[in-house]
Amino acid sequence: MKLNFVCPELSGNGGTETVLVTVLNHLSKYHQVKLYLTSIPENRVWLNKMDSKIVIKEVNRNTKFDKLLFLLQTLSSIKNNECIVILGATIIKLASLVRKLFFKKWTIISWIHYSLINQDMFDPQNIKLADEHWAISTPIKHQLMDLGIPENKIRLLLNPVSKYDGPLNSPEYTSTLKLVYVGKVMLYGQKNLIELFNGIREYPEKIHVDLFGADTSDGEVSDYLTKLKITEKCMLHGWNKNPWEKIINEVHPNALVLTSKYEGLPMVMIEAMERGIPCLVADFSGYEDVLINGINGLTYKSGDISDFIDKMMLLREKHFSPELVNKSTKKFEDSEYFKRLDRAVNMIGK
Repeated sequence: MKLNFVCPELSGNGGTETVLVTVLNHLSKYHQVKLYLTSIPENRVWLNKMDSKIVIKEVNRNTKFDKLLFLLQTLSSIKNNECIVILGATIIKLASLVRKLFFKKWTIISWIHYSLINQDMFDPQNIKLADEHWAISTPIKHQLMDLGIPENKIRLLLNPVSKYDGPLNSPEYTSTLKLVYVGKVMLYGQKNLIELFNGIREYPEKIHVDLFGADTSDGEVSDYLTKLKITEKCMLHGWNKNPWEKIINEVHPNALVLTSKYEGLPMVMIEAMERGIPCLVADFSGYEDVLINGINGLTYKSGDISDFIDKMMLLREKHFSPELVNKSTKKFEDSEYFKRLDRAVNMIGK
């Protein structure tokens, strides 16, 4: 089968890129796979991990005109018996329009990596124009059904994580609560770190947070830490190629923290849990497939600083078993994921 993957803007540093490498490398063993990038990634390391059999094409310049031209050229090059897997709702709308105008007969599959609700990045209604849908989480499956999409057109895949065989986290249970954050460093928007920092300010005991990720706030985060007088409680490490090595060997956190407003399937939670690190997360749509309250982490009510602080206090007292936290991620291992993926591909058009 000829599979064409079309992606919206990717930075090269996120969980979606990690998933693409794993999925496309697996599919390239049995199918002809092409990857189309509608933006130029800042970080290109992940592209070097793609199998040499995968054809990669990308836009020449990051202008709206060039992106539109690239998309139109891409869609016109895809034959009738092929399949297009699209990661962006707006691109799905364009592909559907081109198919209708030029009497094309491709199969369009949506594979959205963000929650469809509580976001302002795209119009979820565009997703209905796809023929089939790959869902990376149970909440997204339900959101697709809420749009009126029949359940038999949705394949629940989750996301893959390579099996981790390294050492598990050994938290140092001291008087200081140690939290770690891995992801984009942004005060507002999806990651909502303002809630984390406000919680740190109000937390009545000793606390320290290590943050790993590119700072996209243009100094806004550093200024806010200074304003709250919590600079000494937060360490900004910047982007790190392998943050987990430093986290396991040097930080020894009590938990990973996520104050996000929305996620698709938060890969960083799975990666943390594989290493025996429990998670403290807001109750955003997307955590449900990963977190088992009291077993591999805790949730708090998003926007409720009082509840956030209560859960941090509980986390300080509770000793999670790194072994149990690690075992809770088995369903995400590559071997289990590939079974679901292969079934989904074999069912295309049926």
